[in-house]
Amino acid sequence: MKINEYIQVLIVVIVLAFSASLIKLSIESFLLSALFIVIIFAVNIAAKKLVAYYMQASIETSIWQFQRYGIKEKQHLKYPVPAGIILPFLLSIVSFGSFVWMAGTQSDITARKSRVIKKHDFYSYSEMTEWHIGVIPAAGIVACLALAFIAYLAGFGELGKLAVLFSVFNMLPLGELDGTKIFFGSLVMWFVIAAISIIALGYTILPF
Repeated sequence: MKINEYIQVLIVVIVLAFSASLIKLSIESFLLSALFIVIIFAVNIAAKKLVAYYMQASIETSIWQFQRYGIKEKQHLKYPVPAGIILPFLLSIVSFGSFVWMAGTQSDITARKSRVIKKHDFYSYSEMTEWHIGVIPAAGIVACLALAFIAYLAGFGELGKLAVLFSVFNMLPLGELDGTKIFFGSLVMWFVIAAISIIALGYTILPF
């Protein structure tokens, strides 16, 4: 990761940790939430970069910017809004910490020059298709769901809950979130991962 990536991810981690710990209002809760969110981001970004490397692509993580509000070319704001830090903060304040928005970053994916060479029979051209762009963030979501499952088995329920919330919110086909890339890359893939995320969410919020 580049220094700029580390800085932007750190900013989002701090905001999300504040959002997740606001209801308890303690330093210990904030630090624990920050630790769990760092783990989630580490797993998510590592999985995406690993798949991107395999597919001869570059991926850079940044704060989620909201600018386009329609499908037409002119339907966009003059300047991008850093929704990845504004939305979690505002929603946590308005809901007094009871609503935790866990989507704060976006992934910018580009093909490397070396991608012109066919490798592993997985692709045979240099252009990144929407399917390729969808597979990379999908790997990050699946990795977070796997992390949530392992966390629950290991007795780290809060880590598992945050990982599930992270997966659910990032699966939303909204703006430049990962869910948008997956949605346009493959509807089937999006529905399958979204269904698994919702089922996992049910296990985290419903008593059994």
